[in-house]
Amino acid sequence: MNCLKTQRILVTLTRFHSLHIRFLSSAQQKIKDSYFFLPGDIPLLSLTVPKLLDETADKYGDRNAFISAHQGIVKNYTDFRHEVEKLASGFISLGLRKGDRIGVCTPNCYEWPLTQYAAAKAGLILVNINPAYQSMELDYCLKKVGCKALVTWDVFKTQNFYNILCELIPELPKSTSCRLKSSNFPNLESIIMISKDKKPGILNMSDVIEYGNKESDEILSSIEKSIQFDDPVNIQYTSGTTGKPKGVVLSHHNIINNVLVLGRRIGYHLQTPVICLQVPLFHCFGCVFGTLASVMYQGTCVFPSAGFNSVDSLKAVEQYKCTAIYGTPTMLIDCLNSLQLQKYDISSLNLVLLGGSPSTEKLVEDLKKQLKVSAICIAYGSTENSPAVAVSGVDDELEKSVKGMLKPVEYVELKIVDDNGKLVPINTEGELCVRGHNLFLGYWDEPEKTAEVVDKSSWYRTGDLCDMDEYGYVRVVGRKKDMIIRGGENIYPAELENFLSTHPAILESHVVGVPDKRMGEEVCAWISVKENMILTEEDVKQFCKGKISHFKIPRYIMFVKEFPKTVSGKIKKYEMVRISIEKLNL
Repeated sequence: MNCLKTQRILVTLTRFHSLHIRFLSSAQQKIKDSYFFLPGDIPLLSLTVPKLLDETADKYGDRNAFISAHQGIVKNYTDFRHEVEKLASGFISLGLRKGDRIGVCTPNCYEWPLTQYAAAKAGLILVNINPAYQSMELDYCLKKVGCKALVTWDVFKTQNFYNILCELIPELPKSTSCRLKSSNFPNLESIIMISKDKKPGILNMSDVIEYGNKESDEILSSIEKSIQFDDPVNIQYTSGTTGKPKGVVLSHHNIINNVLVLGRRIGYHLQTPVICLQVPLFHCFGCVFGTLASVMYQGTCVFPSAGFNSVDSLKAVEQYKCTAIYGTPTMLIDCLNSLQLQKYDISSLNLVLLGGSPSTEKLVEDLKKQLKVSAICIAYGSTENSPAVAVSGVDDELEKSVKGMLKPVEYVELKIVDDNGKLVPINTEGELCVRGHNLFLGYWDEPEKTAEVVDKSSWYRTGDLCDMDEYGYVRVVGRKKDMIIRGGENIYPAELENFLSTHPAILESHVVGVPDKRMGEEVCAWISVKENMILTEEDVKQFCKGKISHFKIPRYIMFVKEFPKTVSGKIKKYEMVRISIEKLNL
């Protein structure tokens, strides 16, 4: 038996050695098939999120960690860590324990990363919730993962969060206890609001920070020691063809090492980044590339405004001498337009990081010309990949980036396969599959859904159509899925179609994305009306308002009697897109 084991080990080592040689050479030599692996020059980390903060705070305590310009808050690493410790102890005093889920539903603000790091320190799983969600969407998100606590804002734009919560929890206005009891949300025990006002049934964030005591501190210390690097730390909602949002579970290992390879790709190990973070924190782009990357690379993360505002962003760059600015193409287009109206000193900028939706060649060229930055990096990925899969680096040829050719991140395997799962030759379209340290732990409480996208060999099927060149660069050419990306926001047609079907006058509806110069894509809904019923475009939009997020409301509505279908009766959405473009003169 020992001899047999030795033989197997030798065979395994020999195979690994041959593969390792190929991996090392693939960065320099041309490949023939669409498979690529890029080794890194430093090992992956086994850190947890709270240990990462400790390492940075120990060495760079006086350096600014987070600046919330719209709140007038500036915190250095020493002060930030102190407040994280106090809030984490406060969470423990509320009865939260390792593995419990805590939702965060706020716009960009200082309290978001404070909650993020405090939750991680207490062993909690942070659940990111879009603050634009209406009551129906919030109801689903809280119930799906069984949130035990929720951190929220008071009023943001047209959103009054307390009123929304009262709609969902009728007991709330009459509640006299800090411990919530709701028949609709049996798991939800605490609602923590970032507000100066006292409201029935609500705990104020400023109070919870002071709730900790000797007992909760001791429990917190014990919990923190038990946290492993591959424990879950975050749940982010995504969706699929069913329209039902799925909770993507990410580990400390997932997000920390994704930031490690991304940061080195875009040159953060060579400088101290000061990041102007325009993108929302509830997305991976914000809470991984932003609030985590800044801590890993001992930098500063600046929140110019609660919600995106190009003028506020440019003012923040000028005031705080930001070296990097993040954004979706839509955001950067607005920044360029604002620069045409008024001049700002943005000479400190040396990096633009684009993500969230496809970028055009013209936009990249305009950014290079008008912002005069040394690097424009473009990131591609998905929440399930925590999130980066391929990123153009500071040393990559701009010509490749402009054409959407991106280099895979280190330590992640990529392959492109046909409909039968077979590897395709280079420069051949197929579905992109990903495997590596970045792969999510699974969809929360949905093993069947997880198995649909992750095979037995741990390959994740992205649903994206891509091709790969002879040097391993990948280019996204389309989507097998029907997801619409409007200004960086993911919109799932099936979810919107399900909602529209609840209108009493709508017989059938189907939704597609159509091109838009500013937003990338806009929502176009095709609707057939029930017999003897009358429905106008304005009726549909009014029906949507207040029930679904504003960015999901269709920009275009086309009333039809029938839909283009295949012989088997399936909707031909590509034909819908073609007809929509033609009729709308897009």
